Amino acid sequence: MKHSSKAVLQLAISEMIQLRAFDHLLDHEQAKFRNIVNQWLLSENNPELSATLSGYLLKANLFSENISPASIQQWIYAMSSNQLIIADNSSIYEDELAF
Repeated sequence: MKHSSKAVLQLAISEMIQLRAFDHLLDHEQAKFRNIVNQWLLSENNPELSATLSGYLLKANLFSENISPASIQQWIYAMSSNQLIIADNSSIYEDELAF
């Protein structure tokens, strides 16, 4: 299961790179980001590496004109399935119910 979650994230990262979500990063940041992704894909369970990767993933520009709602949904699913973010919708519903 963990291997397939990593594959889902790898596909999501590739798509976000193609959609130019990381173009705002400097060249050396992009190189480091790609290196961290490769290290993370090969690692078993490294919390420090996951935290570093998560920091880069959260830098994705999801407001680019090329990015669709489906891409964002796939991105959030890929990150949460790898426990890099916690996707919790309960606060959304609580806010809607508050008058």
